[in-house]
Amino acid sequence: MVREARVHALFSIVIVLVLCDMALACAALYLLPVLIGWIRQVPGIGSVAVINVLLGWTLLGWAVALALALRSSHPAPPAVQVVQHFPQPQPWPGQQARAGWAGPPGPPPPRPGTPPPLTLPPRAQASTDTTSPRAHQ
Repeated sequence: MVREARVHALFSIVIVLVLCDMALACAALYLLPVLIGWIRQVPGIGSVAVINVLLGWTLLGWAVALALALRSSHPAPPAVQVVQHFPQPQPWPGQQARAGWAGPPGPPPPRPGTPPPLTLPPRAQASTDTTSPRAHQ
């Protein structure tokens, strides 16, 4: 009888493991388009995932998600910006050359009628006054 209980417990554990494996395999098969798109680094993987999760229960939605995951993904060419600096044109004979940028400006010149900057008088030293009411406390 003890042997039958052990066999029954072992049989139950095996059944649970097989059911978990089957559920995992079904989930992997259901999400196969997302996994394929993720591995292939398909642009728009979010749309593949949304269509697969929301409409994958229909065979048509799953097939559309699989088609999006298997589509050819042409990587975009790298964005290159060509910058060409042409030399400054030479002035015509008898024409002055342009000055160009002379550097950062200095401080602005003082405006006429501007008051001088405010200066505060020095602080008076704290004296020990014995006539204050606080000193008598």
